[in-house]
Amino acid sequence: MAGDIPDVDPGDGGGVDETISPKKGAKARPSGGETCLSCGAILIGEFCSACGQRNDDMRRSSLILFRDFIEDTFSFDSRMWRTLGLMASKPGLVASSYSHGRRSRYTPPVRLFLVVSFLFFLTLSFTKTYFIAMEVRAKTAQEINEAREHAAEVFKDAGPDVKKKIAATEVAADDAIDIAGQNINCNISVKLRFFIRAKDLDVDEEKWRECADSVMTAANATIDDKHGGEKATDLTADNPISEEDVKEGLDRVIGGVGRMVSDPAAFNSEVNEWLPRVMFFMAPILALILALFIRGRDALFFDHLVLSLYSHATGFAVVGLGIIAGQLGFSAAFPMAVLAMCLYYLFALKRAYKRGWVKTVYTAIFSGLLYMLVLTSTVSAIISNQIWQGG
Repeated sequence: MAGDIPDVDPGDGGGVDETISPKKGAKARPSGGETCLSCGAILIGEFCSACGQRNDDMRRSSLILFRDFIEDTFSFDSRMWRTLGLMASKPGLVASSYSHGRRSRYTPPVRLFLVVSFLFFLTLSFTKTYFIAMEVRAKTAQEINEAREHAAEVFKDAGPDVKKKIAATEVAADDAIDIAGQNINCNISVKLRFFIRAKDLDVDEEKWRECADSVMTAANATIDDKHGGEKATDLTADNPISEEDVKEGLDRVIGGVGRMVSDPAAFNSEVNEWLPRVMFFMAPILALILALFIRGRDALFFDHLVLSLYSHATGFAVVGLGIIAGQLGFSAAFPMAVLAMCLYYLFALKRAYKRGWVKTVYTAIFSGLLYMLVLTSTVSAIISNQIWQGG
């Protein structure tokens, strides 16, 4: 397996596509009687038959070298279109073929992952689509009545201790809650939205600020009343936490969420700095998860890694197309993109490993759940950190 891993992205030495024309300015050394610059073997043709290196000493200007790098990484040559077409029409075929040695016809998985992920985040930027945003709006009269009915049901089934605590609160005429003399007015509906356009985001900043200020005032008054300036300790007596620490922590959280509400563009800009790294990290994670369910001579870690990279590239492409469709007014575009990706993953596993449907469905469900658990935990940690830092 160790000998196969470098072929994930073989570059110039990992297979030749005859349909690709030579680059201008990339002049190979003459092959007649020449020896390989790397291993010294006698050359016949442009590539070394012993080590596969192209007979090119790279002795040219930095500008041309940079241009060649950009072309090698982001060019949509015939292999790119062939790879994308087969990935769309026959999920799992490219990954299976590539990992079993048929590489010259396809774009290497790392390169495809980088190109498609770059285009995905570029699409987010150009379409002004937020990865995550918080929608805040005032509750309607119907929502307030439903909340009251639900609270009445909870109160009826609550124990005596809970009923005493609830009885200590008073509901003012304006539907605000009065706790220990502090008026908390939070008749707002708050919802997290993912992959939402800026113009579709409904944010009532005034209502949010009114709620946040009332919560902070009530919390500070409660802390002062409860502790009377004394230290409140956590589970270990050796690490005391003062009421000022509690207040500061609450202030940071409320401030960070407020920044997420009032300036979603800046908040997402910081989150997006981490997302590409997270998704690149998730590719080997998915390969490791697949290794828990699928083993054997034709299911090495290298096979799982190749399938994972191609699947992530497909996910970026499908979700990106869903975002573009959403820009054109298709409200169900994103849910349909998620469904399409789930089906793609199922069929890719079936074709790549040639297992029965029962085992394939079982593997797809449980590996997908484990993957989503790791991904959501990681993304939640990033978002929580941004909220804490932004407070």
